[in-house]
Amino acid sequence: MNTSPSIDQMLEGVIISISTDIVPNLVNPKAHATAQMMQSLLQGIRQLLPVYDQALAEEHNQMMDVLREVAATIGESSGPAADRVRDRAATLGHGAEIPIPSDREAVMAAHLALSLALQDDMIDLDELQRDGDAGADAALDVIRSHMGPRLVRGVQTFLVGEALLGRG
Repeated sequence: MNTSPSIDQMLEGVIISISTDIVPNLVNPKAHATAQMMQSLLQGIRQLLPVYDQALAEEHNQMMDVLREVAATIGESSGPAADRVRDRAATLGHGAEIPIPSDREAVMAAHLALSLALQDDMIDLDELQRDGDAGADAALDVIRSHMGPRLVRGVQTFLVGEALLGRG
């Protein structure tokens, strides 16, 4: 039986220690505000941990779909940038979906690879747009429609409850 504290318990201990051991001894208002911001940041991390791995796996699977859709959207566009977009879709866009829950290290590595692929797609789509390729606009909209909800979910996950903006 594992009796070591969980990450959540350790973070809770640090938050409590800041409140009981450090804050009462602070006389400088800036130091007090800094301690409160540290507590808020730690609370945000505590709230993010339980859902982070699931969100990462879901985003991985969605990004594979986005890479394929971007390649389909640019269709028969020509040039090196279009070829690179199609190559990423053919390789990274056709991997195995990650089951939920899954191995954390594998999810993080796969998520990073796909995030970088979407970043590279945006750079190549910019090049296609500058070359006057109309399909690049629609392909960029595909990426935007993926990124918008992803960013909102990240903010909602991190800034609720007693953390930062969600402080009651």
